[in-house]
Amino acid sequence: MLAKKLKLITALVAVFLISNLSTLGQGTRLLRQPSISQQLIAFEYGADIWVVDKKGGDARRITSTAAVESNPHLSPDGKTIAFSSNRASGTQVYTVSVNGGAPAQLTWNSEASLVRGWTPDGKKILYACARETAPTDYNRLWTVSANGGASTLLPSPFAFSGSYSPDGKKMAIDRVSRWDVEWRNYRGGQNTPLQIIDLATLAEVNIPSDKTMELRPVWAGDEIFFLSDRDWISNVWSFNTKTSSLQQRTKVKGSDVKWVDANGSDLVYEWNGYLHLMDIPSGKTQQLVINVTGDFPWAEPVWETVSNRAQSASLSATGKRIIMEARGEIFTVPVENGDVRNITQSSGVADRQPIWSPDGKQIAWFSDAGGKGYSLHIADQEGTGARKQISIGESKLGWEPTWSPDSKFIAFVDDDVRIKVLEIATGKIQTADVAGMNIERGGMGITWSPDSKWLAYSKTGSNSLHRIMVWSLDTKKVHALSDPMADAQGPVWDRGGKFLYFLASTNIALGAGWANTSSMQAKPNFAAYVVVLRKGEASPFVLKSDEEPDSTKQKKPATAEKDSLVKIDLDQLDRRTLVLNVPVAYYDYMFAGPKGSVFLGAGPVISKYVLEGNKMEDFTKGASMVSVSANGEKALLRSGPQWRVVATSRPPAPGEGAVAVDLTMRLNRSEEWKQIVEEAWRYMRDYFYDPNMHGRDWNDVWERYTPLIPYIKHRADLSYVLDMMNGELSVGHSFVFGGDFPKVGDSKVGMLGADLIPESGRWKIQRIYTTESWNPGLEAPLDVPGLKVAEGNYIVAVNGRELLASDDYQEWLDGTAGKQTVLTINSKPGTEGSWTIIVKPVSNENGLRQQAWVENNRRMVDSLSKGRLGYVWVPNTGGEGFVNFNRYYFAQQDKEGAVIDERFNGEVYWMIIWWT
Repeated sequence: MLAKKLKLITALVAVFLISNLSTLGQGTRLLRQPSISQQLIAFEYGADIWVVDKKGGDARRITSTAAVESNPHLSPDGKTIAFSSNRASGTQVYTVSVNGGAPAQLTWNSEASLVRGWTPDGKKILYACARETAPTDYNRLWTVSANGGASTLLPSPFAFSGSYSPDGKKMAIDRVSRWDVEWRNYRGGQNTPLQIIDLATLAEVNIPSDKTMELRPVWAGDEIFFLSDRDWISNVWSFNTKTSSLQQRTKVKGSDVKWVDANGSDLVYEWNGYLHLMDIPSGKTQQLVINVTGDFPWAEPVWETVSNRAQSASLSATGKRIIMEARGEIFTVPVENGDVRNITQSSGVADRQPIWSPDGKQIAWFSDAGGKGYSLHIADQEGTGARKQISIGESKLGWEPTWSPDSKFIAFVDDDVRIKVLEIATGKIQTADVAGMNIERGGMGITWSPDSKWLAYSKTGSNSLHRIMVWSLDTKKVHALSDPMADAQGPVWDRGGKFLYFLASTNIALGAGWANTSSMQAKPNFAAYVVVLRKGEASPFVLKSDEEPDSTKQKKPATAEKDSLVKIDLDQLDRRTLVLNVPVAYYDYMFAGPKGSVFLGAGPVISKYVLEGNKMEDFTKGASMVSVSANGEKALLRSGPQWRVVATSRPPAPGEGAVAVDLTMRLNRSEEWKQIVEEAWRYMRDYFYDPNMHGRDWNDVWERYTPLIPYIKHRADLSYVLDMMNGELSVGHSFVFGGDFPKVGDSKVGMLGADLIPESGRWKIQRIYTTESWNPGLEAPLDVPGLKVAEGNYIVAVNGRELLASDDYQEWLDGTAGKQTVLTINSKPGTEGSWTIIVKPVSNENGLRQQAWVENNRRMVDSLSKGRLGYVWVPNTGGEGFVNFNRYYFAQQDKEGAVIDERFNGEVYWMIIWWT
């Protein structure tokens, strides 16, 4: 028997080892952006640069920083790597030996500089950069010497990527930088053909295209290799420059090929997280087994201060503690005595929107523990006892969770804007109502009556105006309380149960059309109202007169039970809706105060209105939110980073009630990244507008990308995985950006607002940009009254450091943004007879260049039409486009006509050229 057991154990161990060796044999995944020389492959992993033998094996680390280091390109001799990094002055060009060492910075551009390759002789690095472009950023190709110095602009405008022919006389170019490169099967205007350009004559030849996505041209010998999704999967294709023939070189399925490079005889490409090597003559391909091992401190668990991320904050029942969410953790904070408690302590779980029960005994929040979706969690206020987990049924998540005053129910608005009411004891859920529009999610203002029998909320009607609604827990019926001719929002119950307050606007007009540009400048005003709910209840504003009491009347005291119940008489309710004596203004919200009072928020000012006396006074200024405790006696205020808890009975003194909110958590980044990927996948599954997911098998997408999660070692890796996964839906405006990247150096390069050109060994000022007219937000460093500098002058020194045309003048301006800087100016290219001026360079000159571009066009149209036509540039269909149209169109409405210019709305200029 023992022998049989030993054999079984041995067999199981063998299976385990074979299984794991097989997994290990595949090597590390999520290897990106490969570049190949005759001996080595350089690639990016974990936002660092690595090298490995071109046949695979153990990789060797070249860089090790928290920065995002990318786009590695091996020099023609295989000894140097050029790459991009944001380690210091924005994203710039660097070089480093393949043996490692300290990288050398070669550019100090105002915009990101993305390495694209080398000149064939290995003397210069080719890179893409949007510096000095207008009216919006677009990339052009530049070169910089491998030894550093001034950059040179190539003669071809509009180019995001390029590769030199072996003789250096021609270049294969990808014109457009895609604003969503992971948009699979895209067939829109950004799909321009790759082109071959003669660098001497600028003659252009298109590589045949069927309006498909063609990316990353690489010239090797007589062939140009590139990525194309003309068979709906991005594969490697080639174009023979001698025969003009096209050939598909890979035929992968499922995931797209993401990157390609060649050394003449070998081709390397990135697919499915692995690097693959192809022998070009034979077409034979092998997956390379590359093992990456190293220290990734920016992926390790750390103690993180998350105080500045606090949100969803509210007070406990008596105002002794605050409950809040920060970075997916639930904290309770003492107002005076004790320590902060992290209730959840789970980096790999998103815990959201905590609330405290009105009886003070429990706390509740939504949690996706388990990774399958959200449920409601309930625990004791200390978070130490057993937690109760309640399913939220068909709902995917809840907004505006609101505990009933008797602590028996929780109401919330779900992903389909249904108002759900959950009974805590039984877990039973019922739907009270459904919003009129899905953009109301999180803004319906659901609130329980003091007796826990009614829910009040606002809901959009068919006329796009909101109405105040109430739902009865007893009858399950919904009733409208406000007039459909007004936009009514923000219902608040008076704690006495006899009145309901709300805000309403009768001049919202264009502001009701949220999707129209004409609504952007609409500024509706709101008045505050109170509804007398009971038919027999006296007006709170009854006229008063001092009289002797009538001793003949006998008063019957009402029972406490009857007075405590909220009764709503719908008959003639409009006659009992009274306006409060408060200014008509743009109010943001209302909150219940103590009985007979309500708080109103208008921007940073919070006021308190009291029915007794029908008057309002300022409560506090500079607060961005207010939350009142269940007993109505305390208010939580937030002013910038400061939190305060004050009494509601009187206006607090400045600084009164300050609370020390010091939230820290043990952040396990790998667990958090896993949760983010899982939730992103669920979000698309649950919220995407097409239930058919644009034909994608979303479970197949899960199986395709979640195996990459263990290999995420940097926030940049996470963004890459998220972008690929969401790109599977083939939908526009599905972006991935931002995130908690490690801190790196900020760019301090100063901009002079001028065009400088090399001439006679110096830098000559060709053009000085001005603020034009009526642009108070712009600063032009060289266009200051009395400043002795003009177009045609030379800058011969910066802060006493001599400047030559061979120098990168932007390097000399590094560290000068926003600081007084001494420029030595001369009318001739030398130092004799020069003078000095003091200027303050700006950190960004794009606004100056944009305004100059617009005004140049306007002046040209005016000149060519002899004053008969106006000119209007519409940069987009959002706020900027609306403002620009209003400014330029109406100022020229006395013209006979107008030229409406829509170029550069997402690089539409080049798209128009191609499609027409």
